[in-house]
Amino acid sequence: FLVSLYKFMKDRHTPIERIPHLGFKQINLWKIYKAVEKLGAYELVTGRRLWKNVYDELGGSPGSTSAATCTRRHYE
Repeated sequence: FLVSLYKFMKDRHTPIERIPHLGFKQINLWKIYKAVEKLGAYELVTGRRLWKNVYDELGGSPGSTSAATCTRRHYE
């Protein structure tokens, strides 16, 4: 999965230079991908404003006010 992801991102000229973090926790890229897929993929998650659900699925801190936005940006 990671090899394909890194190649995909490099091919679209947005390489992953380092694994993103939410709070002080490194994001498991496979886990975030599967969480978004489970909720219906990027367009549906964005359209239905489900990024907070993805954040919660990743075990994020419940008090974060920017959780949805940060999660979406990291996924993108």
